[in-house]
Amino acid sequence: VLSVGVLLGCAVPQPQDTRTQPKLMSEPITGGVYYLFVPYNYDPEKPAPVIVSCHGTDPFDVAAYHVGEWKKLAENHGCILVCPKLSSTDGILGAGAAGPLLRDERLIMSILGQLHYLYKIDRRNILMTGFSGGGFPVYFIGLRHPDVFTAISARNCNFNELSVDGWYPPEALNTPIQVYYGEHDPGAIRGQSEAGIKYLRRSGFKTVDTQIIPGAGHERHPEVAMKWWLSRWNGTPPPFRDIARK
Repeated sequence: VLSVGVLLGCAVPQPQDTRTQPKLMSEPITGGVYYLFVPYNYDPEKPAPVIVSCHGTDPFDVAAYHVGEWKKLAENHGCILVCPKLSSTDGILGAGAAGPLLRDERLIMSILGQLHYLYKIDRRNILMTGFSGGGFPVYFIGLRHPDVFTAISARNCNFNELSVDGWYPPEALNTPIQVYYGEHDPGAIRGQSEAGIKYLRRSGFKTVDTQIIPGAGHERHPEVAMKWWLSRWNGTPPPFRDIARK
């Protein structure tokens, strides 16, 4: 588990100067809520890739922080961004219990279904990602839907084998997965990230890319995930456009 002191340090240093702003939306089937960011350069004639980012332990890491973390990268690369408010992401006392994960799965899949009616979505490029306690839904939901999520990136994430093993179809083995964390992340995150890597490789996942960020602690580095995703893109990816950090 993570200490409260560590979690209080999860600042959002990414730039906020996007031309459009996120909206807080309600998902009508589940009653759940999520932030939706659609970049100014969205073209209804051109399929837009989608990023789904799962927050960690509330109140230390919430959906609004993930909008701030990702929206400039989403704008730079023409991506629609979804940041749902979740219930399965407690990295202090939680361990990825099935009940909350299934509720969050229903919410996320309902949101994506709604997006397909509202926007032209690039079904070949949908990223499932998360930070810290968001690792629980990232692994659980991302692996259970290899027909939807084309890449998975676990960023400084919690992992529990019991909430993953036996829950996904064999097709998930083909999904490209990235796992990374900071050199100075807390021991629980370093240990659970390595446990996730070992599990994925032992279970036969074909693409498990890993990285330890030198000098970093429990910090947000979405640009690492974005750059990796572009390397695993289906089709011709947009050029990588980095963002400045405060």
